[in-house]
Amino acid sequence: MKIIQISDTHLTGDDRLLFGSSPGQRLAAAIDSIRRDHADAAFCLFTGDLAEGAEVAAYRRLADLAATLPMPCHFLPGNHDARGLFRQVLGGGRAYADGFEQQAVDTRFGRFLLLDTLRSGSASGELCAQRIAWLDRQLAQARPDLRFWLVMHHPPLPVGIPSMDQYALAEADQLWECIAPYRDRIRHILFGHVHRAIGGSWHGIPFSCTKSTNHQVALDLRSRGVDVPGGHEAPGFAVILIDADNVVVHHHEFLATGPAFLL
Repeated sequence: MKIIQISDTHLTGDDRLLFGSSPGQRLAAAIDSIRRDHADAAFCLFTGDLAEGAEVAAYRRLADLAATLPMPCHFLPGNHDARGLFRQVLGGGRAYADGFEQQAVDTRFGRFLLLDTLRSGSASGELCAQRIAWLDRQLAQARPDLRFWLVMHHPPLPVGIPSMDQYALAEADQLWECIAPYRDRIRHILFGHVHRAIGGSWHGIPFSCTKSTNHQVALDLRSRGVDVPGGHEAPGFAVILIDADNVVVHHHEFLATGPAFLL
């Protein structure tokens, strides 16, 4: 099974430039790349910060672009999003878990649990008691052989970039307490927010983060101020290959240029 992860699109409603580039044009280029080379993907995950300023026009633009993909799309909010506007345009009429944008997506390789980590008015992430309780029910009530995948915007751990670590998930300890009994059944954690291609493990559970389709966070392991160093490294998305035994995450820089040649 192949799935696609797109994150941190930061769309604007009027195609104005953001940090010197057009989020809409870059997302359109990413979608062209997916349509051309990955039309066989089972679904596409959009893991938050979909709009730069939570504009209805930006969400409508995202909906229009995503509708050109030949696979289902699942959307999660990030700290730049507004839950009400997000739901108005991207909700698709589905039922919500206790008012949050959480859902379970079943596949032949396990259940993807999409977690809403938006804390309104804050750049940091939140999983309140209601959201943790929903996750606990999903884990506890599933058949004992079912495997799980966790998908969210905010990372549940520090990634070593202090300017971003201050805006990570606040309730990481509560999340771990909830999932610890099921640790061996959780195959992977996917998140965004950090605008970098990152991989590792959290409490022994593999995780990956993918790039933004517009602008990146700098690999600055020292700066500790409120401002986040950034830059225009190549944008990207993730192509994730899954079978019964393996998970492989490719980070594709869809605007990379240069000659092609055979090795």
